[in-house]
Amino acid sequence: MKVQPAKCGVYVLSVLGAVTVFFLLLLKNSAFFLEEEYDQNKPEAALGVNEHTYHLHKGSINWSNGRSTTKKEINVYDLYTYISQQKSIPLKQQQLVKLHFSNLDGAYIRSVSVHIWRDNNGEKTKLFVKNNEFKVPKNQGLYVVDIAINSTRGTIQYAANVQIQ
Repeated sequence: MKVQPAKCGVYVLSVLGAVTVFFLLLLKNSAFFLEEEYDQNKPEAALGVNEHTYHLHKGSINWSNGRSTTKKEINVYDLYTYISQQKSIPLKQQQLVKLHFSNLDGAYIRSVSVHIWRDNNGEKTKLFVKNNEFKVPKNQGLYVVDIAINSTRGTIQYAANVQIQ
């Protein structure tokens, strides 16, 4: 039996389609996509206030997982503008706030710094941090809290909009 040219073309296209799908699935699961998956698993930070936990937004990052390094620099004024438009976390004057970190992937935190901004003029007030805790200032108002960690895997910044009452 002789194969007709039209049927041969259909078979070739079917085989090419199957091979293409195979390579796309292989590529999807390859190391090419690890950085994107890892980006979702970078350390997370949260504020613990009484029985509530508030997740923080990521800012600038320079983080290595051993296979790849992720670097993202965010202008402080852009960060302030973005964070100040987010829902605020209610805090009381002089309240003690606990920082929680997760997904550290074996990183050891060398230092944690916390700054608080009243407006976007660039003036920050550094807050004292001990045992991943800091005390909220006594002045009422809307603030942006800027938290930076320095670890054995790199640095990462977090921020939140807070309302001191």
